Amino acid sequence: MPEVLMPRLSDATTEATIVAWLVPDGSSVRIGDEVVEIEFDKATTAWPADADGVLSIAVPAGRTVCPGTAIARIGAVDGGAAIPAGEGPSAVDSPSDDPVGGGAAGTPVEARTSVSSAGATSSDVPVEAGPAGPLAGVVPAVSPAEEASADTAVAAASASTTAPVVDPTAPGPAAPLDAEAPTLRTPSRIERLVSDRMVQSRTEIPEFTVSVEIDMGAALAMRGDLKAVGAPGGGGRTPSVNDLFVKACALALIDHPRIRSAWTDDGVLQHERIDVGVAVATDDGGLVVPVVRGADRSGLAALAAQTRELTGRARKGRITPAEMSGATFSISNLGAMGVSHFTAIIGPRQGAILAVGATIDRFVPVGGEPVLRPICTVTLSSDHRVIYGAHAAAFLERLRTILEHPGALAF
Repeated sequence: MPEVLMPRLSDATTEATIVAWLVPDGSSVRIGDEVVEIEFDKATTAWPADADGVLSIAVPAGRTVCPGTAIARIGAVDGGAAIPAGEGPSAVDSPSDDPVGGGAAGTPVEARTSVSSAGATSSDVPVEAGPAGPLAGVVPAVSPAEEASADTAVAAASASTTAPVVDPTAPGPAAPLDAEAPTLRTPSRIERLVSDRMVQSRTEIPEFTVSVEIDMGAALAMRGDLKAVGAPGGGGRTPSVNDLFVKACALALIDHPRIRSAWTDDGVLQHERIDVGVAVATDDGGLVVPVVRGADRSGLAALAAQTRELTGRARKGRITPAEMSGATFSISNLGAMGVSHFTAIIGPRQGAILAVGATIDRFVPVGGEPVLRPICTVTLSSDHRVIYGAHAAAFLERLRTILEHPGALAF
């Protein structure tokens, strides 16, 4: 009986979550039919059936399992039976080991109330399983008149009882809970994944940073011209400032292979492709890094269109793991949020990441006179096992030259 296994879509995937089953349990499916929606490393994708037959779900939606785990089975249809002979019900439909409802009529059983998420207290209530069913008579019916009578009796007994002697040394009543006390929230799978990656980076990579200031006057003027005349091949999309940085970094990386290298257990891995990851904040507060493939070979307009399409889907969580893997260099830009300067954390299997701050008008000396210029501060975080200070400085100098003389960016 073929099994549907949780796939591994990237080397970094250690677990994945079943978001939803797209077909009901017991339904007939064909090869290629999308049967389950799965969340991997910050992305959600639909996974198809690889056999014809009847789907028997083994792992319900909401569960997180390791790659290679059997999450369903696909059995051949036999005389219209939903599940092949000899195969039991799926794990999600299997009865529990609790004897409630499973014993013979008249056999005493215990009904247990489980602790709910709201904090209800569990209790054991012995009941007799009679003809009306195993849970008949769990709580005897109490009429309103009986409740009132009981309340009256309790009140009378309390009134006739002598007030107890209070020990002055005894502790007082517990203070009420603070309404402003902090609450503990369970992190999402993506939050845990980001946490693990960041801790891994900080603990394993000997990182150092180098910053430079770039005069963005010429680059912004060129962008203004492209906006006025329309960027050819861009589908009406004017390249953003971030697009200018992606293209400029790609061109600078051609001459600086150290910056696109990474440390591995087997040695220094030098990437030949220039695939630039772009950090994107998602609508649900997460963080993903879609990858712009072959950024050095794409024209600025085509690169801008590709980036816009990728980041748009990334913000909505509709991007695949393959579109977020394999970056050889990354960029994180907080300039649009008014951040003037920051440092970014290097991602797995990379040697460097560029943090781009806001472009701010500042007076700088030009020909001995103060001149107001749009200045952007960028910071390169580098893995010191692969990249040394001179390499980082040379790369940033090349990046600054390209952006301050942006003619090459337009092609």
